[in-house]
Amino acid sequence: MRALKTVCLVALVLLVPACTTTSPTKSDPVAAEKEIMQRVDSLLHRYASNDQAGVVALLDPQRFTIMGSELNEVIDTPEELRGLMSRDFAQWGAASYSDVRNIDVRVSGQMATAYFVISWTVGKDGPTLPLRLCTTWRKVNGEWLLTQSANAVMAQR
Repeated sequence: MRALKTVCLVALVLLVPACTTTSPTKSDPVAAEKEIMQRVDSLLHRYASNDQAGVVALLDPQRFTIMGSELNEVIDTPEELRGLMSRDFAQWGAASYSDVRNIDVRVSGQMATAYFVISWTVGKDGPTLPLRLCTTWRKVNGEWLLTQSANAVMAQR
């Protein structure tokens, strides 16, 4: 009987905290969307600065695909991305972005998407073109990493 009382007492001590613990709160969607847009801004800044190592550091190491504005630009290795950036900057010399707009961010669990339009300037005084980007991010060890991206140069009307 004494052993039963001891077992019940231990069970009570272990179960009471579990019963009084609040359930985990759902993540704040506004904060999650802001976190994704910070990653987007980091990606754009690093690309425009030709920071190849910085861009690669934002990529999902398990798997990623980047589809550029040219049909043959399908990138799925860090080496291919470095090559693409090297070719871009050999041609452009410089690049910059501004006016991030038409932003649509969706976050669900470990996946998120960010669709948006930017003004992309090629060269120091080159043309500025509207560029639509669609990005998919995966949370890996608490960090959002780019797993898919596609872009298209938008026709001016």
